[in-house]
Amino acid sequence: MSLTRMLRRMSHFLNQKRTLFYVLCVFLSVSVVYSYNIDLEHPIVFRGPDSSFFGYSVLEHYHDNTRWVLVGAPKANSIYSSSVHTPGAVFKCRVHSNPERQCTEMDLGRGNKARESCGKTCQGDRDDEWMGVSLARQDKPNGNVLACAHRWKNVYYDSEHILPHGYCSIIPPTLQGRTRPLIPCYEDYKKMYGEEHGSCQAGIAGVFTEELVVMGAPGSYYWTGTVKVYNLSSNTFYNPNKEDVDSHRYSYLGYGVTAGHFSSPNVIDVAAGAPQHRGGGKVYIFRIDGLSLVKIFQASGKMMGSYFGSSLCAVDLNRDGLSDLLVGAPMYSTLRDEGQVSVYLSKGNGVMEEAGLLNGDNAYNAHFGESITAIGDIDDDGYQDVAIGAPKEDEYSGAIYIYHGDATGIINKYSLRLSGRSISPALQMFGQSVSGNVDMDGNGYPDITVGAFMSDSVVLLRSRPVITVDVSIYLPVSINITVPECHEGPQHLNCFNATICLVFRGKQLPGQIELMYNLTADVDKRQRSQPSRVYFVHNGAQISSVANRLSLDINREACQQYTAYVKKDVKDVFTAITFEVAYALGKHVVDGHLDKDLPALSPVLRWRKGDMIAARNEVRGVCTLLH
Repeated sequence: MSLTRMLRRMSHFLNQKRTLFYVLCVFLSVSVVYSYNIDLEHPIVFRGPDSSFFGYSVLEHYHDNTRWVLVGAPKANSIYSSSVHTPGAVFKCRVHSNPERQCTEMDLGRGNKARESCGKTCQGDRDDEWMGVSLARQDKPNGNVLACAHRWKNVYYDSEHILPHGYCSIIPPTLQGRTRPLIPCYEDYKKMYGEEHGSCQAGIAGVFTEELVVMGAPGSYYWTGTVKVYNLSSNTFYNPNKEDVDSHRYSYLGYGVTAGHFSSPNVIDVAAGAPQHRGGGKVYIFRIDGLSLVKIFQASGKMMGSYFGSSLCAVDLNRDGLSDLLVGAPMYSTLRDEGQVSVYLSKGNGVMEEAGLLNGDNAYNAHFGESITAIGDIDDDGYQDVAIGAPKEDEYSGAIYIYHGDATGIINKYSLRLSGRSISPALQMFGQSVSGNVDMDGNGYPDITVGAFMSDSVVLLRSRPVITVDVSIYLPVSINITVPECHEGPQHLNCFNATICLVFRGKQLPGQIELMYNLTADVDKRQRSQPSRVYFVHNGAQISSVANRLSLDINREACQQYTAYVKKDVKDVFTAITFEVAYALGKHVVDGHLDKDLPALSPVLRWRKGDMIAARNEVRGVCTLLH
């Protein structure tokens, strides 16, 4: 197991008289762990009907104490609408008490008719409507769920025009009972295909805030596209000002949408992508003003055909109360469609600063950035984290990458790359959809759900508890080598005590862990294959390192003291003597299990924190005293 290395704290200085050896803690060593705290040994895999695109969209949902994985299968047949040709379906998969990993179709209450009346000049056609193409959850406790079918058609004027308006359902948090329909592009007596909202295909992308339902409508105005924003409280729609949006046909504005606090922590703004705008793609941020959406920011893609703006994610990366924006360009190419994600940090009032690019592994045809999802603070460091999908990586097996927010914005090196084939060779298009930010197993850490729709599969990956270990080395500030204080057999020797103390902390951790450690003396000499100037004694033998293990209770410091001896006739009194402690997790005790088919997960050491510290003895003084 790889271990991270970081100095946790400086040694404590003691005010003693000045002699030849001075002790201070100055050594630092760092290594990075790329598996970190996502558990890979116990994936929970749900399977749907064959060839149904089960997993095209995924959503983590909770109501009271029940956790569900909701799954869109837009090419599925429906048991509740058997007379409709492959309308698609939304499935619910219970997380706890479901050892068979079964999923059941949700009844959206639309009956068993291929046609449905929906207005004065509206007759809905549900054949091949792609229900479940997008899923979103209302951003509040016990929130509702949004499920959309962007290929739903109004066929009232079928002798002249079939109008693919798109259809969405608002589903109660219980996932039962009456649903609420939304057909945002329907208008009485409008019958022209392409003109205005006739072919808008609303719901191809959607997001659900506490009060707003945001639906992308890329087919409006002859595929210029638009955004449909519905206020649940006031029962009103907001629309972009036409003069704010460059009106270029086939721009597909609304192909990707999100919402966040871009201008102020107290205001919700809407962002929308137009991935075909002038070939390079474009993204807009709109502020709600009256019944209008007013543009406050725009950015354009830098490569033709990159599909910049096809995926968007609003997330507060640096914990400043403002939402930052990640923009996917999954067809960005150096060789072929490696993909790229642009990061924009919010400065308030619609000012967005381009802060860098994310590229994953730059894998051939990966489509990195096809999906971007805020997954919550999975490692409990106080900053939000992000998952980015690359569903065509590894020859369509797919992969996801985990990135961590920090005070500067985002750490541009991922902490985890997880390929679909590492879970199962059968997975295809793993990473097309990702959901997160919900603690699905009750261990206090949000978990990640990933769709692999070409294999009709969904994978729930749980987060492991994260341990922060604080290690201290306590050494005397000075050693008087003119007065030997120790006996080692018949010899009178100079010696001193080296004490190490360890304590661990974190959220919802096991009550007790075992920490294995190794204390090594004069590390620099050993690394150069030179004899050590300091040693320990074990069973009568001189050794330069000691290994041990301590059982630790959470938040309770435990210490161990060792006697270090200075060899006689030390010649090198100028080079610092380094003491080093390397440590790793051993056994742990987990109190209780929430569910017998969800095994408790082992904790891990915090990324970029602790597995090695060291202290140096600086040798100074009059060399003749050593002869």
